[in-house]
Amino acid sequence: MDDPVNNIEHVGDQIADPDSIPDSDKLTGEESGEEEKGSGPASEWRWPIEILFRQPIYSSDTGPRLPQELIERICEFLWDEPVQLAVSCTRICPAWYHAARRVLRRHSITWRAREALQDYAHTLISHRNAPYRKRFRELGIYDNASKPFAHVWPMFIRGWILPGLRSVTLEDLDWSTKPPHNSFFIYLSSYTSVSSLQMYDCRFRSLPDLRRVINALPNLTSLLLRNVTLQHPLRQRLVPDYITLRARSLKLESIILHGSTPEHLDVSDVSSDYEETTALGCQALLRMVVANSSTVTRLALDLRFFTSLSALRQCLAHFCCLTSFKAQYQFTSNPSMVTFEETNPAYTENTSTHSWSTFTLMDVPDRSALQLLQLLSTPDTCSKLEEFNIYLTGRPSATLLSCTSRVLHPLGHRLRNLVWGCSVDPDVEVTPSLKGNTSLQSLRIILEDVAPSPQKIHRALTAMLSDIVSEDLQHVYIALTLAHLEVLPQNYGRTAAVVDPAESISAFHTILSREIFNGLPLRTNNRCVEVDFDVGNIQDNPAVVATIKAYIITLFAPWLERAIVILMFHSNFHSGTWETITSVPTSEDTSSDHGGEVVEESKIVGARL
Repeated sequence: MDDPVNNIEHVGDQIADPDSIPDSDKLTGEESGEEEKGSGPASEWRWPIEILFRQPIYSSDTGPRLPQELIERICEFLWDEPVQLAVSCTRICPAWYHAARRVLRRHSITWRAREALQDYAHTLISHRNAPYRKRFRELGIYDNASKPFAHVWPMFIRGWILPGLRSVTLEDLDWSTKPPHNSFFIYLSSYTSVSSLQMYDCRFRSLPDLRRVINALPNLTSLLLRNVTLQHPLRQRLVPDYITLRARSLKLESIILHGSTPEHLDVSDVSSDYEETTALGCQALLRMVVANSSTVTRLALDLRFFTSLSALRQCLAHFCCLTSFKAQYQFTSNPSMVTFEETNPAYTENTSTHSWSTFTLMDVPDRSALQLLQLLSTPDTCSKLEEFNIYLTGRPSATLLSCTSRVLHPLGHRLRNLVWGCSVDPDVEVTPSLKGNTSLQSLRIILEDVAPSPQKIHRALTAMLSDIVSEDLQHVYIALTLAHLEVLPQNYGRTAAVVDPAESISAFHTILSREIFNGLPLRTNNRCVEVDFDVGNIQDNPAVVATIKAYIITLFAPWLERAIVILMFHSNFHSGTWETITSVPTSEDTSSDHGGEVVEESKIVGARL
């Protein structure tokens, strides 16, 4: 007689193996997760089919009909039987599928209380649910200050129970006065599959206590620390620095080190003692990062940890294998911050020259961006650069645009991906020149505070698209956040907008019809042209929104007809609706509220920036 448990495990393996589930049972794109896209050769991966909700269709009218609320209640009773949910309930009909999917967890686990941890322990330890354990890739633990539980998590669920786990996130830990018991680290070391650790808003007693958590994961390759602080940054250590600070095994390839986000920092509440403690803690964390520099290839740093570009160079000089770098915010003016020049005088600015493959500046002001571009000032530093990203806070100066253009031009055929984001001045050029970049495959331009005028939008789009010379483009994303109407003349909202003459629109169509754009792909997955308008600041004036929308449709008519562009208009990215335009509306379409089949209105669910 067959073993029912083994039968369930055999069928239940489909939970962990997405490729074994028929297309009709695949999850939606949102549910499937990014890891599914990367599994197996790209040619074998198939876009999942969305299963739309429908009420059950009964084969006979004589039997009882279950209301949807009862179906959902039945599935809720099976919360600790995920194999039954996945194998049985999801295959009955679309109504049962969605009821079961609401209960059945995806590829990540989140715990915010001890009760949630205990529930998962009860479910995962069951032998019947063994196939279910394989599906999880991410674990998020948000500790509770009043009832902490993170210090016992590995004892409840051992590492072998989650063999596919790759990433662990720890948030809101406060182990500054009472660190975990020694057994915590013993059981944590059983998580041999974990390669990525992220810590947010955590507090430790000293640096060795933090390092002990990191060292407990034997195969860690990626480490992120954001707003991690030390109660006693100068606590006397019982072992030398090189043992205390270095990872147990030299496997770390990626390190991200950031302070608190600016909006969470109340400057009026910061005392001089706190500033000094924070500065000392930052330096202790930097020393730990530098102690692991020999294997790190990707590094992201908060510029507020440094007083100057020279201090940053001193730090980077330790990283002999570094190829990817990301800097965020701006250099600090805190006099308590000890710089690397003072602690490592043997290093000079010319000690090490890195050959970057990826270079990113995030939330940096114009002045800091100008300084950081000096890290790309020689041919050697740019000889392998394929990805270049700059997100500015505020508007770029003419000097920065010129400097960025000088960096981009010699990259020529090497640069593959470019991102440029900034606030704009309606009457000033806002993007660097792309006339030397012949091999761009992905281009993203994000502009804030764009004047809500068809003519000014037209002018900005003309400058962007006429500058492109790459025949290899596969994806173009242009996002424009329109400013309030106050930036326009006072009579703008009371009079009809004066559109550009037909010759100007014709000239724009000529730009779109250049041979350089013949290779743009049709709308498939992430390979297309997307032009996204955030009209939230002007949504109270629907006439202006309608005028801009109609004008943009006219501008992009050639690409709409070729089915290579998507136009999007939204007022609230997180909770609102957006309109998606994929073809030129006909006269019949325009008579309807949303343009018939041309304009689609969708509700954003769980969207993240």
